[in-house]
Amino acid sequence: MADYQYITSQGVIVPDTSTLRDDVESEYRSVFGQDLDVNPETPQGALITMEVENRDAVVRNNAELANQINPDLAGGIFLDAIWALMGGQRFDATHSFLSQVKFTGIAETIIPKGSQAATLNGDLFETTKTLIIGKDGSVTGDMRAIETGAVECGVGQLNKVASSVLGWETVHNPSNAVLGRDAESDLQSRRRRKQTLAKNTVSVGEAITSALYELEGVRSLAYRENYTDQPMMFDGITLVPHSIYVCVEGGDKEAIARSLLRTKTLGAAFNGSEEVEVLENISGQIYPVKFDRAKEIVLFCRVTVKKATVDAQTIIPSAVESWANGDIDGEGGLVVGRDVSPFEISAGINAVEPRLFITRVELSTDGKAWSSNNYEIKMNEVARLKRSAVQVVLV
Repeated sequence: MADYQYITSQGVIVPDTSTLRDDVESEYRSVFGQDLDVNPETPQGALITMEVENRDAVVRNNAELANQINPDLAGGIFLDAIWALMGGQRFDATHSFLSQVKFTGIAETIIPKGSQAATLNGDLFETTKTLIIGKDGSVTGDMRAIETGAVECGVGQLNKVASSVLGWETVHNPSNAVLGRDAESDLQSRRRRKQTLAKNTVSVGEAITSALYELEGVRSLAYRENYTDQPMMFDGITLVPHSIYVCVEGGDKEAIARSLLRTKTLGAAFNGSEEVEVLENISGQIYPVKFDRAKEIVLFCRVTVKKATVDAQTIIPSAVESWANGDIDGEGGLVVGRDVSPFEISAGINAVEPRLFITRVELSTDGKAWSSNNYEIKMNEVARLKRSAVQVVLV
């Protein structure tokens, strides 16, 4: 270790283990004689193996640490620190929310903030503020999941009072929960950092998309610009002259509209079916900002795989969902305007479990008619592929 020569002007070199072993064996022979038996089965051979492992661990640790200055490879607090230099940060975990939940019971009963109710699956939700049951025996309010992440709750599944509040008798949710999310992983953070590099600029396309990706809840989007003085058509969507078009998946519509007004080129028009009026503080004008919401296309997936020693019935649905969510390195997931490729799904499965031999991947919109062809997604659409929609066929 006294002759450590693996840090150069080009970075940290990670040598082959065989090279390290040759170096250590040479050092031992220079001390104990050239006729020293360095066979791994001998006591001195075992010591050499241990030294090689220690030296290899040091080199790899140094290389990993050195790579933390590279935002494309950094992780944890190193990635957070680099990202903070340009004013960015990873999204924290959020809670699932239920709106307009109906509470019934004795009139004038006070339901304190934080009172809990349970779903059929045992997940707990709590009230976000103090509620008072009205004279008609009911009151509506919002609740959020106790745990962060995508805690699901379908219509009517919140049906059990879990807190001891005298006078509160029943609870019912008339709508599905707005799902929360886990904290951004290093992979997701590195991807979004690249998508927001131009967030401190305006007017150009990258500035518009960067500002949108910085908004809470925005997962993906499609952007087009008509720079001509004639109407222009993209993927069946007509853009008026000198205008921009944005189709956004997720995010608050008010925040999206304000971001578009701030970053688009002065005088440029908007396109889309969603319209939000935004007050411009400098001029006092109200601008009708337009954009589109992505239409969800729910797909089913059938994977044919040869029998293996691993549990394909469990691994494959989980791997397909990870691929669709963009949780596999090198994959962006199913985003607005991206076609769904059976070949890419197969590659995503093998990235998770290389021992699986996939023979066919098929897609369907109804679970009846199947095809191995790419499923085309329009610019204003986004595909959905859940774990529960994946079938595994063993052959």
